[in-house]
Amino acid sequence: MIKLHLPYPPSGWDLYDGWGAKRRLSPTYKKWRTDAGYFIKAPSAPIDKPFALYVALRRQNMRQDLDNRSKAILDCLQHYGVIKNDNLCERLTMCWDSELPAECVVIVQVCEEGMAT
Repeated sequence: MIKLHLPYPPSGWDLYDGWGAKRRLSPTYKKWRTDAGYFIKAPSAPIDKPFALYVALRRQNMRQDLDNRSKAILDCLQHYGVIKNDNLCERLTMCWDSELPAECVVIVQVCEEGMAT
């Protein structure tokens, strides 16, 4: 199990600028990913098995959607070598929590066989 305290992730709408061949990471996402990197200590080898991701966020306002924060988190974990590929995520649990010690708490855990049964 890996537990991380990260800065509040950007919305999925704020991750990229441009379309098609001109699509690039946005400055907002680049800054967040760099800032998040200071809090991430990658394991000696990335998780290369199916895993579960648990995310708790401290809600900043009532207009925000919980679900569109997951893309930034998963891509960041892959970028810093915590996970081999975000397509290995078999379970994603997210919630709002006003009592968190950080803006975003992430737990990555290798799935046990038969968890879904």
